[in-house]
Amino acid sequence: MFYQKVVKGIANLSDGDADQMVYTDGIQSNWWRLKGSVSEGEIAQALTHENLVHHLDDYDTPISPPPADPALHGMTYGEASAFISTSAGAIQRDPKNSRNIRYSPFLTALEFATDFYAGDGYIFYAYLLTIGKPAVEMRQFSEEVRELHVYPGFRKYHHEGEIAAKIGIPAIQIEKAEKYAGPQSHSDLKSGYLPNPVRTVPNPNHVSPDRLANVRELL
Repeated sequence: MFYQKVVKGIANLSDGDADQMVYTDGIQSNWWRLKGSVSEGEIAQALTHENLVHHLDDYDTPISPPPADPALHGMTYGEASAFISTSAGAIQRDPKNSRNIRYSPFLTALEFATDFYAGDGYIFYAYLLTIGKPAVEMRQFSEEVRELHVYPGFRKYHHEGEIAAKIGIPAIQIEKAEKYAGPQSHSDLKSGYLPNPVRTVPNPNHVSPDRLANVRELL
């Protein structure tokens, strides 16, 4: 088992909502937030390989056929997903030029947090538990979608370095959240600088994985 550090960008969050997520609520999946409460039986039905594939490849596609649950009618697969996309970075081969291309998890999260630099948003720094094998039905372990030895199938968005969490990420696993201004961040990057956060929310209740074994850092 590994403790994998990840980042998660979320757009259009108020400061109060971000604080509550860091301190108490954690990061909830869209499905959990829509349902309000979920049973173990419902979780078992939601955590399937088919639903993971929909989350990864059909995020903006309307659910078809319409789900039996009326709370999910009219939703896309992403809007009703029990999975949570996070990034730990990725490396892609460029055999033509004999090089590897590194994709920064921070920049991936920043794009999602700011809706591609159109507005403000938060990047959450957290860690997840992984085991190096597919374990979709087990909510406590996240799926290492970026790892080609675990998920060898072609993924259009492999460069996003996906680690897919399930149902929710507990607040205790969130180290902090940082708020970024989209237009300013874009300007900074164009000038060759990494943007600085305009607000930081540290979590006093965070339990660091650094005191535990087998911690995997970001790329």
